[in-house]
Amino acid sequence: MQTRYCIVGGGYAAAAAIEGIRAHDRDGSIVLLTRENHRPYRRPLLSKDLWYGTATIERLPMHPDEWYDEHKVEVRLRHEVIEVDADHRRLFDERGDEIEYGDLLLATGCRPRRLRAEGAETPGVGYFRDLEDYLALEGRMDRLQHITLVGGGFTSIEMAAALRSRGKEITLVIADEYPLHRMLPRDLGLPLLDFLRDLGIETVSGDVLAKVEETVGMVHARTYLGNELDTQLILVDQGGEPLVDLAEAAGIAIDDGIVVNEFGRTSDPHVWAAGDVAEFPYQALGQIMRIEGADHAEAHGRVVGANMAGAKLSYDHIPLKWFRVGEMQFEGVGELWARLDTELLWIEPGREGAVFYLRDEVIRGVLLINVHERIEWARGLIREAKPTTSAERANMLGVKA
Repeated sequence: MQTRYCIVGGGYAAAAAIEGIRAHDRDGSIVLLTRENHRPYRRPLLSKDLWYGTATIERLPMHPDEWYDEHKVEVRLRHEVIEVDADHRRLFDERGDEIEYGDLLLATGCRPRRLRAEGAETPGVGYFRDLEDYLALEGRMDRLQHITLVGGGFTSIEMAAALRSRGKEITLVIADEYPLHRMLPRDLGLPLLDFLRDLGIETVSGDVLAKVEETVGMVHARTYLGNELDTQLILVDQGGEPLVDLAEAAGIAIDDGIVVNEFGRTSDPHVWAAGDVAEFPYQALGQIMRIEGADHAEAHGRVVGANMAGAKLSYDHIPLKWFRVGEMQFEGVGELWARLDTELLWIEPGREGAVFYLRDEVIRGVLLINVHERIEWARGLIREAKPTTSAERANMLGVKA
């Protein structure tokens, strides 16, 4: 078959790209292919609101099913694309179907990094990334009392807190001294670890799993430092690897992800990439970066979709990254690297504040703690890119002397 636009992927970027296309081309044919069983949905809810009962499955879809019909989009669920022939502008799926396209968007996202331990492929080791993972875990909740989370990323700490709120015994194994080691300065990371412990979560820091064995109903694990763990399920969150296989095989330039310009175009003029898989020019920071997260995927997908349909929009959004642990909500924009100079300022000690990430006293990133209303303010500071003093930053934040 032939289509004007072909989208490979079923996440935020894919759904937003449809919106971008339709804002500039109301009639061009669109085919969306996703390996998942579901149309694009709000993935962040899987590790947050659903477990706390503040959202239901019905809130997950980004658009109702009829929206795709209204926007003349053919959605093919459970379709795995196995080859892109960029020279002839066509692709093939695992069923042998061939699609010829005018322009192709790769919004393939990431795959979870696998656990490197002896016995890591045992059924007692799982990963938590999509709706099927949520449904499988929710279906086992009545039979699970102890769960071990491996990894110090967003998903691990959110899931540890959420599952603990459901009355489960939780062990959290972190390779570094504290969670989110690359993002958080030590004077925030260690209190976060204490906060998790105060929730009743057992933590194992500075250690990784070396061996996993499964017996009837139980999983036994041993760490490199000799710790012994008995649990019913191990969930691994060690970050994601961008799914660049299709692009690489098609001869499209890749680096940390699929390389795109400010418009989302790859090294092939008829192939585009958006969202978690794309390495793009982060204009406010003057860097080339790849970012995982719903806010970036949605904003990037919408711009790239519009450009596929003839717009010439330069992507200049400053993406938001956020996570929640219990009653603590963290929202960050910009360059959130603990390797930069950092300054933690509290409006209300231990409750509300911000971390400023600095290079030569210029604010490169801001992590807000329970002060959601300051997001656009933080973005403005990054765009200004001017040196500030500690006193000026405290005054801007409203910290009392």
